[in-house]
Amino acid sequence: MAISKKIAAIAASGALVLGVGTATVLTGQANTPPANLATSNNVAQLPESTPTPTPVPTYTVSVVTHGATTKVTITQPTVAAALKAAGVVLDSDDRVAPALTSTVKTGDRISVARVTVKDTTSTAKVAPGTTKVKDATLAAGTTKTKTAGKPGTKSVVTRTVTVDGKVESVKVLKSTVTKAATDKVVLVGTKPQPEPVRKTTTTSRSTEREAVSTGSTSGAGLNLARASMWDRIAKCESGNNWSINTGNGYYGGLQFNVATWRGVGGGDFAAYPHQASRAEQITVANRLYAQRGLQPWGCRHAA
Repeated sequence: MAISKKIAAIAASGALVLGVGTATVLTGQANTPPANLATSNNVAQLPESTPTPTPVPTYTVSVVTHGATTKVTITQPTVAAALKAAGVVLDSDDRVAPALTSTVKTGDRISVARVTVKDTTSTAKVAPGTTKVKDATLAAGTTKTKTAGKPGTKSVVTRTVTVDGKVESVKVLKSTVTKAATDKVVLVGTKPQPEPVRKTTTTSRSTEREAVSTGSTSGAGLNLARASMWDRIAKCESGNNWSINTGNGYYGGLQFNVATWRGVGGGDFAAYPHQASRAEQITVANRLYAQRGLQPWGCRHAA
């Protein structure tokens, strides 16, 4: 009977009795359970437990810059994340391998090459050219400088690419002439050489034949050895025209060019082969023959 009186007293005060089988007394406003308790069918519910968080994976990679290696541990498996962790700041010319957007895994190596691109402007010389002008007042085969050449100048823009302190390439981007060069003017003689004045000497065919048979040099400085062979070659080379000059650069019966003629002493007799006599041309031919045989003549088969 004492318990009934207590319950009646609590009910009169506005308290709420909860629970089944166990007397649980809550004080406060009537019909208002505590905020941290949920009720269902007048039964108190405890808060749910917090789940254990899943571990975040990490990746350890190496970043190499200027030969120095830095190891970093990251949670985002990208090259960009690794460089950020290593404190590496890139500019637009630097090179990274693999690429910034590439995925990495533990143990990977990332290389950074520092690239410098530098453009420079310099001044260089422009070499003068040569202009040749024919001059009828100068003897053929001679030249004369009329105007000396003067070099010009040009502005050159060069790009130098340096990778990790070493020059990788140098390239000319632009070249602009700032002052034109002045060409050298050379006069080239076209005036025919005058016929040389020679003393008239009499050389008989018998004398020539004697020289051929003995292979000796005559008193006039002539050597008519192999004269019949040279006649056969001359017939092939020039039709036996010992004074021929067609303007093709080859002269006389045996078609010497001027350089060869003068190289073996043809100037002893005349400036040009066609200006020398048959005997003189044969003498010069024998001199060349002693050095090179018949190799210089295209008609050597006629010998």
